[in-house]
Amino acid sequence: MENTKKKKKVILEERHESPDEQIRKSIGQKIRQVRDKRSQSADRVATKLHMSRVALTHIETGTNNINAVQLWKTACLLGCSIEEFFPPIPKGFALTKQDYEKIGREDEGAEKWAKDLFSDEI
Repeated sequence: MENTKKKKKVILEERHESPDEQIRKSIGQKIRQVRDKRSQSADRVATKLHMSRVALTHIETGTNNINAVQLWKTACLLGCSIEEFFPPIPKGFALTKQDYEKIGREDEGAEKWAKDLFSDEI
């Protein structure tokens, strides 16, 4: 029984987050940062969004996705732009080295996600 627990723990420790999980976590962290900056409690925000505080916490920790409607409502409630929840998106059809650097300064993981997204490999 003890070996089974150790194996499960090792497997959990070795697991790496997918890019989607990393992006979800980044968005959640930004929501939390804006909420904290506006001095809004999780209970108040969750109540206004018609969700449980636990559901909001799961969004902010990246455990759960937030849908577009809830994201829009969250931005309205917190008095911010939806863009505040995301790393910057460069304009144009291609990313330059400067674009990647700008994205990386805003969110380290986002630079890698952008490179993966815009790579020619499929």
